[in-house]
Amino acid sequence: MIDMIKRNEWKRYAIAAIIGGIIFALFEIVPLIGSVNNHPHGGKVVDKEVARAAAVQFAESETGYKVREARAVHQSDKLFSGYLSKEKLLEKYDKEYGDVFPTDTFQVNLRFEDRKGSGFVYLNMYTGGIVAWNLKVNDTSAPSEQEQRELLQKYLENKPMPGTSRTELIPNEKGEWNLAADGDASIVGEAEFNASFKVQSLEGSPVITKFKPVFIVPESYKNYVSEQDGIAGWLTGIGYVLMSVILGILAIVYSILYRKFTSFKYGWLLTVIFTIAYVIMNVGVVDGLIASQGEAPLDDNIIFVTMIITVLVCIPMAASVYLSIVAGDGLWKAQARQVWPRLGQPGYGDYVWRSMGLSYLFAIILLGIQPIIFKALELIIGTWGTSDVTMSPYNFSVLWLMPVLAWAAAISEEAVFRFFGIGLFRRWFRNSFAAAILPTLFWSLGHVMYPFYPSTTRLFELMIVGLLFSFIFIRYGFITAMFTHAIFNSIAVGSSLIMVGGAANVASAIFFVLLPILIAYVLRLWDQRKKRMNPPIMSTIHPVEQQ
Repeated sequence: MIDMIKRNEWKRYAIAAIIGGIIFALFEIVPLIGSVNNHPHGGKVVDKEVARAAAVQFAESETGYKVREARAVHQSDKLFSGYLSKEKLLEKYDKEYGDVFPTDTFQVNLRFEDRKGSGFVYLNMYTGGIVAWNLKVNDTSAPSEQEQRELLQKYLENKPMPGTSRTELIPNEKGEWNLAADGDASIVGEAEFNASFKVQSLEGSPVITKFKPVFIVPESYKNYVSEQDGIAGWLTGIGYVLMSVILGILAIVYSILYRKFTSFKYGWLLTVIFTIAYVIMNVGVVDGLIASQGEAPLDDNIIFVTMIITVLVCIPMAASVYLSIVAGDGLWKAQARQVWPRLGQPGYGDYVWRSMGLSYLFAIILLGIQPIIFKALELIIGTWGTSDVTMSPYNFSVLWLMPVLAWAAAISEEAVFRFFGIGLFRRWFRNSFAAAILPTLFWSLGHVMYPFYPSTTRLFELMIVGLLFSFIFIRYGFITAMFTHAIFNSIAVGSSLIMVGGAANVASAIFFVLLPILIAYVLRLWDQRKKRMNPPIMSTIHPVEQQ
């Protein structure tokens, strides 16, 4: 019998899960509901196809040119959003300027027919209104400076601009115009407003082909963020990428050294599931890749090559997961520890079922601990967050498949850093807690590029969360840890899907959160049927007593 989880052991965590659930609701769910209720537009985002059509109509009406293709992506002013978040001005800014100068928009990338140019049109995500544009049309001439000034002045008569100390329209060496203003400090802090314009002659008539309003953050903030991004890059490169490669090499070595304790038949199913999830995850974020380039031209061939490279990178990652499972299995068995029971062992079905139940309790406990950690870090080191278009649900091509990210991460990270990593260092250090430190550190460093500042925020947070995952793994086994990780991630990703809305998205969010129940039920049922088909044989032959 597998006795890693006693029949009623989950009860000791029930009270902690109730407390964790209450904390999660108070710190995460209630504020989220409040922000939606207080939002001027109820937090309802217009459909991307509606935004695309509106942008096409605008571009064609302004230029008289036919649009050949258009693609809408979620765009965000990461720098300014972060500054407002740090200064705790985000809510006030959205109320005052959110409609006309939103920090988040749908950016529609356009190409005109007959090679007449390209362009970018920006729309308010909640109203669908045009808030900015940059139409790069070819074969045009510039009207006289007087014509340009008169057209812009006429446009600005009905265009509200922020600030109290506004400059006159000033032409620059790029053939464009600038208008600057001091922002209201109570709304934008020390950020300054600047709008750039361009006027071109199309079919003999002057047309405003560019209007780009931006808030420029203080130079000190910009330098700080750049410095922190640099630190995060080094920490990720050395602490996560390099160490992941080293662990991958060690997995090859130890899968060979400990092959007599394991089998190369283990791990192939999880590796296949991870590979499929990883490919879906990376192919699905093409819009995020496009948005991250801003207005830099991104040719279709470049996107295609990038996707091919991403898929090819999946091969060594899948190999690392597979070999980590094989090597980890050998290492733990060599240490007389079975942290991953297998189908066919007596009591396997009941173990998986109880493991699943415990995993939901652990996931709720961790969801309650996480906001407490963030609140503590906010008080101690001044943590704040910002936006990241590469992780936006609005930039995922098939949104209802987004929860596969949760399972890809759960499988790979638990296999590499917990199952193999802790097994390896426990072999070296002869102590489970010491063995958990370094793999947890490497795993945590893989998350410091997330949009939180200072860049060490997620390192501190995930060292705590990672050690708790390590405890779950060492005490209750790989399946419990993987289920806990998957549920934890699925709730986080699923909440984004529910906020976006739509029957398919909500159904997907619920399905992936409840998926461990289905998996555990199927495995338990399978185990019970195998026992009925192959009952234990009771021998009637008694050994001869020794004289």
